[in-house]
Amino acid sequence: MKCAELANDPALAQIPTRRFSLAQEFLRLWILARDRLSNGARPWLGMSAALAAAVVALFLHFHILRPELWSSGNVYAALPLSSELARLPMSLLFPTPYLPLWAACLQLFVVLGLGELILGRWLTFVVAIVGHIGSTLVARVVLESVHGHIFGLTPALAHVLDTGPSAATTAVGACLLVTAKMNRSALLLAVGLIAAALIAPGVDGIEHTTALVFGVTAGIVNFAVFAKLSDIRIASSARLRSVRFTWILRTFASLRLAMTGARNKA
Repeated sequence: MKCAELANDPALAQIPTRRFSLAQEFLRLWILARDRLSNGARPWLGMSAALAAAVVALFLHFHILRPELWSSGNVYAALPLSSELARLPMSLLFPTPYLPLWAACLQLFVVLGLGELILGRWLTFVVAIVGHIGSTLVARVVLESVHGHIFGLTPALAHVLDTGPSAATTAVGACLLVTAKMNRSALLLAVGLIAAALIAPGVDGIEHTTALVFGVTAGIVNFAVFAKLSDIRIASSARLRSVRFTWILRTFASLRLAMTGARNKA
């Protein structure tokens, strides 16, 4: 199912109330995901990302191609910008130091999988990449600026390893919640991330907040644009049906006049 059909999805008619509680918002998400699965969609992107992250973590743990993997994905702000940009795609699959391996893989599978089912594969992929790369670069700019101390950043953080897919999953999760009109859940996510950034300031807080902004913006644009396209398409379909019906009536009227004229001549 295309994103344009999400705003007026008939599967959501199974939810009895118009004002959603937090539990009903998750019910909404479950109904959307179940509807996509029943229509043949599969979360291949989430499964592939989770499997790739598990393989990379196991290779690093057992020292299989460790130097090559490490040099292709270890990212920190003290690197030259060109090196950091070259390593950013691989760093998406590096294990995060704050989560066990199973939790990091589950994060990728659930968030990217749901995003792929509901938002579509390409939109999920673009939001994840923009959230991952954009948040890292914004954190680098803030860290190198003279006002970095305002956000609790010190020069020593430029040498801290920046790994893990948390920024990408934050952006996709925020976009998914906003697009699916899960406003309470989106607000809860925003409050939690901003509170964490204030309580424990650091590079992660800046990246997560930036990824949140990217995801919310993408969700608003996605919902507004595709909802409008959906309305236009529905209106166009109704107008086309009206034109076809009028044409059929005129055809029958013309045939009836022709038959009447033939009888009069006879």
